Amino acid sequence: MLERDVKRYAAYFKGWCQTFGEHESLADHDNEIYWLLSDKQAGFVLPPDHLRQLYRAVLLHRDAPPLTFRHYMLEVGDFSFSLTPEHEERIRKTIHEILSTENSLHVYVTSHFMYGTNARIITLSAKKPISIIYKEIGHIPIRLD
Repeated sequence: MLERDVKRYAAYFKGWCQTFGEHESLADHDNEIYWLLSDKQAGFVLPPDHLRQLYRAVLLHRDAPPLTFRHYMLEVGDFSFSLTPEHEERIRKTIHEILSTENSLHVYVTSHFMYGTNARIITLSAKKPISIIYKEIGHIPIRLD
C-alpha cells in the first residue's frame, strides 16, 4: 500500500475555486463520473448527490478519514463509489505516479468549463493552490491499495 499525508484546502468564499487546467478526460457516462488526469494532478467530478455524501464523509469529522483507492472503488469514510472499470488501470497509474513524487501534495476543489458551471472537481495535485483563493484546513491521508 502506498500512502501519503496530503494538505487539505478550502476556499475562503463559497463557490470560489481555480480551474483544473489541461487534462485527459475519462468519462463514466452511466454513473455521471468524470476523471481528469494530467502529469501533476488528478481529479474527479461526481453527480450532486454523490458529492454531498462525500462532503459529509469528510467535513463532519475533525480529522478527515483516509481517501483510499482500492481495486474497483474509491472509499472515504463510509462513502464509496466504483472506479470506472474501463479506466481503472489508467486512473490507478496516474494516482501512483502522483503519490510517488517527493513533492508536497495538496487536495482542493477546482472547476472546468467542460463539466458545467456547478461541477466541482476534487483535485489531488503536486501544485499548491492559489493562496488568495484557498486556506489550508488540515490533512487527509490518501492511500493506493
